[in-house]
Amino acid sequence: MNEEKHTQQPSPRDNFKAWEDPLYNDLRKIFSRSRLREVLTHSSFYEKEGKGNSRYVFAGMFVFKGQVADVLYKYFTGDGTRLQHILGNLFQKERLERMFDAWRLKQFVRAGEKFDIASHRHIFVYAVFGYVSGLEDDMRNWFISKYILSDEVKHLFTHRKRNRDILAQADEIVRQTDGRRLTLEMSLTEDGLHLAQAVLSDGTTLCEATSKSWRYARTKASKMALNLLATPGRKALLSNPEYQARVKAKLEEEKAQRAQAIAERDAAKEALRVKKDEERAAVAKARDAKRRASQAEAKKRRVENAARAAAKAAKENRPMSVRKRRHLEDKKK
Repeated sequence: MNEEKHTQQPSPRDNFKAWEDPLYNDLRKIFSRSRLREVLTHSSFYEKEGKGNSRYVFAGMFVFKGQVADVLYKYFTGDGTRLQHILGNLFQKERLERMFDAWRLKQFVRAGEKFDIASHRHIFVYAVFGYVSGLEDDMRNWFISKYILSDEVKHLFTHRKRNRDILAQADEIVRQTDGRRLTLEMSLTEDGLHLAQAVLSDGTTLCEATSKSWRYARTKASKMALNLLATPGRKALLSNPEYQARVKAKLEEEKAQRAQAIAERDAAKEALRVKKDEERAAVAKARDAKRRASQAEAKKRRVENAARAAAKAAKENRPMSVRKRRHLEDKKK
């Protein structure tokens, strides 16, 4: 925690004592004050490595999630893919962050000054899950039923697949139209083919289909019946001026949206092109300035070298003084 939190907020012990019902009572069923502080202390709080709640986080992510998966497997219907989707939705990051806020865990969290608690709220909720994973079965199942499989997620378990029963759809159209019902009657032809007849409840045969396959004959007859029953409604709908106006308005709206999307895309491309051109111009300008500076420095060095060479040559061509000549002659002797 940072220093401001230590100075302006009460200690975790006082917060624990002041926790309101019913959350306070639920928290007391699971945690002691020292255990709660241990579970919600991040490793960044300690200077020494190896301390912190990382093991609780691991248990929450894998052990506790597996225990919830076991409950789903034992007590909820659906295929494996369906249960997998439910499990993923139960542990969505957004839901865990809402739990963190609802349980008001921030007042108990301890972390280093540079650690961003707000963006890691789900980690501390996983730590709570990790501690719960080690409780007795009754206590853990109570926690799962109250906080994981709560009323908030009831919609996940009442999901129904889209109706793919073609015969049922055709029967529903007939029932809503005039109250009759539609059934399929199966028989064999003289050629040994399966004959499927769509028969209304007054004995009228709507359509029929034959096939070597019993299943294909039923499917074919069901599709034919649905098409025949839906065609009048489709024709009436397509000829309705209001429907045509709605379709036209929708098409125009989609066209306008596409045009806007294209314009925004082109504007973004143009802005990117201008930005890149400016960056390239800036790089070229900097490179040219560096080149000019190098040339100026080289010219300066050439002038200085020429001056030194001229001074040296002038010094070498200067007439020897009488005193120096006598000195050299004396040295030769």
